[in-house]
Amino acid sequence: MTSRYRTRPQVHFEAFRILEQRRVEAGNAIWAILAGSRMASNTLNLTEGSTRTLAEIFPTVEHIDRFNLRSDTARELLAQAEAELCTMGMSYAIALHEDFVKTCLSWLLPLGLVTRSQVREAKTFNIHEKIETASGVSMDIDSLQLFHLTRLMRNCHIHAGGQGSRELERHGNGLTSRQVAVWESLTKEPFTPIRQGAYVAVGVGGLIATLAIGKRLSYDVNLCLQSAIPRDKWADMAAAEYFSLGAKKPSHPKALRSVRGYARGRYDALSLTDRELTDAIDRIMGQSAI
Repeated sequence: MTSRYRTRPQVHFEAFRILEQRRVEAGNAIWAILAGSRMASNTLNLTEGSTRTLAEIFPTVEHIDRFNLRSDTARELLAQAEAELCTMGMSYAIALHEDFVKTCLSWLLPLGLVTRSQVREAKTFNIHEKIETASGVSMDIDSLQLFHLTRLMRNCHIHAGGQGSRELERHGNGLTSRQVAVWESLTKEPFTPIRQGAYVAVGVGGLIATLAIGKRLSYDVNLCLQSAIPRDKWADMAAAEYFSLGAKKPSHPKALRSVRGYARGRYDALSLTDRELTDAIDRIMGQSAI
């Protein structure tokens, strides 16, 4: 990735923190499922030689009747399940990231930087480019191109039964040596463009890359928002977040001190001044007086 990655801090405003938490929870859920399948497979090694079914061995496990096979058969299936779980995990991660970016794009609506139709028409293939255009900030080109690689891999599984498309082959062939190196550093596997008609294998490496690329692009999305949203709106956001907690009212004599403390660690990337925060507090008081 370019050197700017993680060189500028993010703005951790409430809505962004919620979206980031959803992304983290999704990643944890994906790894929980993968680890769970491996744990189950290893546990069934203890039943080697048994002819009993899973429901007989584990009668208290919920839903076991839906997977009521002999332990040796179940172990084989669980061992093979990783590839399918990684493919499903990739689709889940990309869908969640698309929702994340689309939500951020919608925050630019009140500023007149995008229209409702532009937000409505934003899809996985153009969502990042739309927020780039609206904010005037370019995202990391390596991350963006590798995201499109994962998107096209996902599409092959959704629309073509896992067979590679001409578009995926062309995109893979068009990656720069730097982008290939980044992909290989994430997957820990050599990169070979997937030919049209060949099976698109995701695997653990591809899933790791998908999650990492989404995380890096979410950082760039934050930079786009920092540039696009005016400073007075950020100050209003910080003040509104603090007062929503109910600890103090805007009219409190120490309101500025409290808002400043709340913004510390959350809005440090913007270096909001006392004047800006005071004006935001005044605007909130003015609105409550109407």
